[in-house]
Amino acid sequence: MVSARPRSTPSLVVVAAGLVLALSACAPEPVASAPSPTFAAPELEASASPAPSPDEARPLRVVTIGDSLMSGYNLPPEEAWPVLLGDRAHLALTNLACPGMGFVVQGGCGTTYAGFVPAVAALQPQLVVVESSSNDFWEDGDEIRSDTSDTVSQIHDAAPDARIVGLSTIWNDDPDVPDDTAVTSDALRDAVDEVGGTFIDVGQPLVGHPEWMQDDDVHPTARGQRAIEQTVMSALQDADVLP
Repeated sequence: MVSARPRSTPSLVVVAAGLVLALSACAPEPVASAPSPTFAAPELEASASPAPSPDEARPLRVVTIGDSLMSGYNLPPEEAWPVLLGDRAHLALTNLACPGMGFVVQGGCGTTYAGFVPAVAALQPQLVVVESSSNDFWEDGDEIRSDTSDTVSQIHDAAPDARIVGLSTIWNDDPDVPDDTAVTSDALRDAVDEVGGTFIDVGQPLVGHPEWMQDDDVHPTARGQRAIEQTVMSALQDADVLP
């Protein structure tokens, strides 16, 4: 599953360039939540006077960090599950996902998850959702645990007021889930616990549904992305992360 994931795509060059520009500016220009990855802070409308009702409250600022399953590889950006979730839950969501990336392995953006910590610091989200990745499969177990712990700690330091939620590793449609899934998931569970965050095991929403997979049998179709979004949304609600 890992070896089939491309290490770079043209769109990721744009994403990486956007990160450099946003951070060099030191004060990212606010923009509204968009269907494609962006490193600028989401635009939030000023509160009305008198105080708004709960239905009119500002949207929750959310950042998601993950791999190609989270970026919606080979699909329009708006079909990636975090974007679907942000639209349905009315979140101001920024999707910092990159194909091939993990806590240990560098992805198409030329960095591991840790490379996105400056973007988290610039955005100052209220909620950070990070998912462990199958891209780290077959890496040294101690290195996985160490890099995962270090990265989550950096995220916490970059946005100390944010709630950090870790999600377990999602495999493909094969019911024979590799043992490495437990290694990467447990590493994130321990790291999130260390910073007082919340870990959620989302199971394997793609298992048993080959029709939800693209031809490479690695990346979900738009239907598979919706299945992941529905699973994650339900899990976040059950954990009282989202209403």
